Amino acid sequence: MRPGLTLWKDRDPAAMRLPGIHGGTLAGPPDDPVHAVGQLAAEGVQFVEVHEPVDLTDQDGGSAVAVLLLVRELTSHGIAVDWTLRMPEPDRWRALSHLHPPAAVLRGPTGEDIDAHVVTAWRDSFHIAKCGYRRGPGFLEIRDHRWNSFRRLVVNAPRSRAFQGLLDGVPVVASATTERALAGYLRENLVHRAGRHLWWTPYRLRRWPLSTTIP
Repeated sequence: MRPGLTLWKDRDPAAMRLPGIHGGTLAGPPDDPVHAVGQLAAEGVQFVEVHEPVDLTDQDGGSAVAVLLLVRELTSHGIAVDWTLRMPEPDRWRALSHLHPPAAVLRGPTGEDIDAHVVTAWRDSFHIAKCGYRRGPGFLEIRDHRWNSFRRLVVNAPRSRAFQGLLDGVPVVASATTERALAGYLRENLVHRAGRHLWWTPYRLRRWPLSTTIP
């Protein structure tokens, strides 16, 4: 079941009490997060609350990926998110550390123990454009700062339907064939597995922050 969302046009708690700041609610993450979040940004949404934890211990992973795609797109647009993440192994948080930091990280499939160390490290290390990409004719340029070092990758963009779908925000059900095709991206943590689903982790950089020749 996908968690509901509350939208706000300001992220200041005092401003949220003012008329016109509440932006409504959604029953769950949109099916087309790339297009939907672009519309939310155009409407002035600045803050989104996710009502239930994102559960990476779920064996299917479909609901978790739907929210992760939403958080990725919100981060891409500079929209803050209040969300909670449940992880089987919180020590692997860095693969997701380019996303807007969660309010809490829960350890294990059923426990409510908050891993405060991960939350603090995530918040302290977060910055805009931590792992993003831009598209050129036939290639992607990816800038990755998630592991306290800078990696710049330029890859030829495959024409496969699965890969293009990932870029457009459509998760892929994992199979032996897709995992072989995407093995290099999985190794580089550019594709992340949640349960039975694979999704593209870097977000599109909407403003190129620096020269392409420097980190």
